[in-house]
Amino acid sequence: MNSIVKIDVPVPPPLDPDLFVDVDLFGQAIKADPSALFIQWADKPPFYVKVDGHIHAVLCQHDQVQWALTHPEIISSEPQKGWGADQFDYFNGLPLVLDYDPPEHSRMRRLMAPGFTPKRIASFRTAIDTMVKELIDEMTVKGQFDMVEEFAAPLMYGLLLGGLFEFPRDVWPVLINMSNAMALVATVSEGAPKPAAYMEAYDAAYAFCGNLIEERRNAPPMDDLVGSIIKAHDDEGLLSTTELFSTLVQLFTGGLGTVIATSSNCILRLLRHPDQLQLLRDNPNLLNQAIEECLRIDSLGNFRHRFVIKDHIIDGVPIYRGMIVHLSLGAANYDPAKYPDPARFDIMRNPRDILTFGYGPHFCPGNVLARSVLRAAVGQLITRFPNLRLADPNETIVYGGMPTERFPLHVNLRVD
Repeated sequence: MNSIVKIDVPVPPPLDPDLFVDVDLFGQAIKADPSALFIQWADKPPFYVKVDGHIHAVLCQHDQVQWALTHPEIISSEPQKGWGADQFDYFNGLPLVLDYDPPEHSRMRRLMAPGFTPKRIASFRTAIDTMVKELIDEMTVKGQFDMVEEFAAPLMYGLLLGGLFEFPRDVWPVLINMSNAMALVATVSEGAPKPAAYMEAYDAAYAFCGNLIEERRNAPPMDDLVGSIIKAHDDEGLLSTTELFSTLVQLFTGGLGTVIATSSNCILRLLRHPDQLQLLRDNPNLLNQAIEECLRIDSLGNFRHRFVIKDHIIDGVPIYRGMIVHLSLGAANYDPAKYPDPARFDIMRNPRDILTFGYGPHFCPGNVLARSVLRAAVGQLITRFPNLRLADPNETIVYGGMPTERFPLHVNLRVD
């Protein structure tokens, strides 16, 4: 006889109806342009929304989001089954670094650290510049191109899969398919099975990584990223293929999607603000702070979900154990207490403490590499192409990616 395991799903008490906001947090409208909502929310207390019948809370103020990312005893990263977060399981239940609180989170980050040492990042700067230059040469011949599919994606495939991981080109499709397949689980309803195409891509990537790990453990050590990660895992104690696969898959899927989307959003933002683009062209030394302002106003992640495991009151609003809470990294970047006139795109702003890459123990370890790629790509594109422009200024940009992301599917450009 099968035993039935009861899942503890706490139910919050009756809530003030005035604290509910009727909004689709993950719809196309908020992906396309969240700024109007973020301006409304960034200086207000937490509020409630309903997602698939579950009551969720939303935090948007800059200091509140920072607080939530550093108080796991109240708001935890660790998934709580049955609480209404099944739709955010993009990695088929893998043990993700994002899904742990310290000290386990710290251990998982240490296993990823070999990929982002200052020495390793510095060694890629010349390669990044070279890859960007070669792609720009190709786009010069074409005269028009899709920033997403023809420039940013090939750049990151070459940099991460060919450069950082040093994988031969013939295995790239396995890993690219896994990254692309994650979009297939963006709309899976609670309790529904994963799509067959997603599972096929997942299983192929898992098998590839398992074989790779076995081959490397039986071969002389190699001082590359994969070898460093395997050594870091084994130094901690021989861990499972699942944990090793999890580390690898987070590195290549996270890196691929983040920089592809963010570089495309940066170019789109600059082209839609020609005065700021011209200011940057006239003053190339403003590139770093221009990138930071792009990252502030167009955060890839609108939200990051967490689990309330202890009742608490934030700015007079109660949150209860059993709730999912969405920390809006995007809205926090619009907090007027931190960034005056937040809707204004101003490359002279030089914003500090943006939350685009997270905060505290959950600060993205790949942010230095991502910023290096953004500086190279944006800097060279606007320098080499003085006539860079949108192919159709009136084209509606459609966004995809994960429910919480602002991933433009296409950004069509002309350079002739």
